[in-house]
Amino acid sequence: MDRVPEELALERATLRLINTVAFMSGTRAHSRGLRAVTGTELSPSDLRFIELLGSRGAVPTSTVARELGIDLGQTSRQAAQLEAAGHLVRSTDPADRRRTLLELSEPAAATLDRWLLAWSRDYLVAEPRWSADGIAALAEWFTLVYDRLVTALPDSPRSAAADRWTELAGDDYDAGTRAFFRPVIGIVTWVGQSSGFNDLLELIDAPVRQTGLFALQVIQRSGPLPVAEVAARLAIDPSQASKRLRQLTQLRLVDRAVDGFDRRSTLVRISRKGAALLTRVLEVQLTVFQKLIDDLSSEDRQRWTPLVESYVTTLLDARGSTGPSGGDLFSRN
Repeated sequence: MDRVPEELALERATLRLINTVAFMSGTRAHSRGLRAVTGTELSPSDLRFIELLGSRGAVPTSTVARELGIDLGQTSRQAAQLEAAGHLVRSTDPADRRRTLLELSEPAAATLDRWLLAWSRDYLVAEPRWSADGIAALAEWFTLVYDRLVTALPDSPRSAAADRWTELAGDDYDAGTRAFFRPVIGIVTWVGQSSGFNDLLELIDAPVRQTGLFALQVIQRSGPLPVAEVAARLAIDPSQASKRLRQLTQLRLVDRAVDGFDRRSTLVRISRKGAALLTRVLEVQLTVFQKLIDDLSSEDRQRWTPLVESYVTTLLDARGSTGPSGGDLFSRN
């Protein structure tokens, strides 16, 4: 028998965290954070490439291509550009001279270490609220989620960020906090380096890719909005936002209306078709996630749900309520 909606609170709270991480990783917000902390300028795709290599040593180009979900030619071109910029080193595999290995340069590895310690602190902001038992319970839940995600999608990227964070953090945190935070970092990096919503959108034969979906989510949550505001919330240039919104308009997923305060400009708002697509995406996502954890006992649900809801709400609210990192960007319902 299907569970009634009230019994899906644990799944919904966890998906709220996952979806927000996917949004942040899929826009320039993540890249802007890197620049603010380290002064390094990288596009989202280049940062995803670099983070995949973090703390992994030399990795074959073919492995990087497979884990990033891009073709070998594109991977080689991107690697050449990153090497020219001093971010990675290419070498010939001594065991197979036909194969090229990719590895971070020392400066890039040091930059990633600084970035890892900076962004990881955001996910510890809510931790002091709980007792040692509460932290241990949260660690159990996030460990289970991470293990199920990795098992269900074995070809997804395997980040070494959690292991590296443990090395860098040393004795700065007690054993309970380290046990809690390892799976959180695992989930965050897994989501950020995976193909995100694209596989799901392909599954339901949606007419948009992840970038279009993010625009629809912003417009549904905060619209009607002018183009410049959509651009700001997506952390992209207005010209990019205009192009994206033009496609969504052609697909009749958004409507345009004259701004009542300035008739020279227009506002974009979600259409019924666009709202239906977002509902469909969330329904399928929830169904898939339910299948991953359908063996949970009612006792575990009762134990984990309030802790996870409180953690996710505190975490996202701490990020603020405006812009692409806003805690209220995604619905809690």
